[in-house]
Amino acid sequence: MLREYQNKPLPVIDGEEKTSVTTLMAALAANTARCVVQQSLLVLDAYYAVGPVFSMLRPVVDDRGRRLLHVVTRAKDNVVGYKEPPPKTGRRGAPCKYGEKVKLTHFFEDQDRFKKAVLDIYQERKNLLFYSVDLVWKPIMEKVRFVLVMDGDDRFILMGSDLSLSPEDMIMAYSYRFKIEVCFKVMKHLIGAFFYHFWTSAWPKTGKNKEDLLFSLNDNDKQRIARTADAIEGFVNFGCIATGLLQILALNHHQKIWQSYKGWLRTTSSFIPSEEIVKSVLQEEYFHNFHAFNDSAIYRIIMSKSRKNHDNQLPLAA
Repeated sequence: MLREYQNKPLPVIDGEEKTSVTTLMAALAANTARCVVQQSLLVLDAYYAVGPVFSMLRPVVDDRGRRLLHVVTRAKDNVVGYKEPPPKTGRRGAPCKYGEKVKLTHFFEDQDRFKKAVLDIYQERKNLLFYSVDLVWKPIMEKVRFVLVMDGDDRFILMGSDLSLSPEDMIMAYSYRFKIEVCFKVMKHLIGAFFYHFWTSAWPKTGKNKEDLLFSLNDNDKQRIARTADAIEGFVNFGCIATGLLQILALNHHQKIWQSYKGWLRTTSSFIPSEEIVKSVLQEEYFHNFHAFNDSAIYRIIMSKSRKNHDNQLPLAA
């Protein structure tokens, strides 16, 4: 409903509009892949191991028909697959669409199937056991690759849409998912991307059995709600852009950043500086060269705010 107020397109699956967290994420990933036009791998948690996500990303291809986006995600614990359907017998009746049903968790009972792998995960070397099998997944009626992993006492199943991706690479790719949490921490505590304060009185006080209030709003209130939502999304997007710029600078100019860094670190864990170090260097550089940017729009905005605050100050009593 909110996207309708903002005049934004809704995700469409098989000609039907389906709006949910999973479909909105898949639509965003699909649009990004079409803009980048490079083959990419999307790593997701088990919440996104649903058919609509795989279905929406399947038609994202380049001019030569190659898929631009594949998925690696953790499967749900109750996931099942199906073997290939048996060949047609020529008898009456519709042929079978699926073969034998396979419950993936049963494979953990037979450890002789598993292979050993030594992988560097989370900055430490781990000995893992894995077993890979390609089965038809009913939600998309296509084969996907399932990788069962035994990491000590931990047991989990990965699934991916790229049948050419090795099980080891799938495990490594999923291990990078934790970096998303680190990125959220940077955006929240360093950039302040979620410290927005936009609200509107046009939004009704909704609660249980009060969803109909959103349908009874007049056009003016709908526009106010849409503008508020646009402001929130814009604020967060600017925070994402700022985080990305810090990361790009850290990767491409790490030597200059370390040379300009005036802080002190007890230990240096990586030659790539963190976003916080890059931000501190940029702040110092901008402060010392502030007047050299007097032709920039940012300088004019800061100075106009400074003069406005100075004019609003009351004189001190003698």
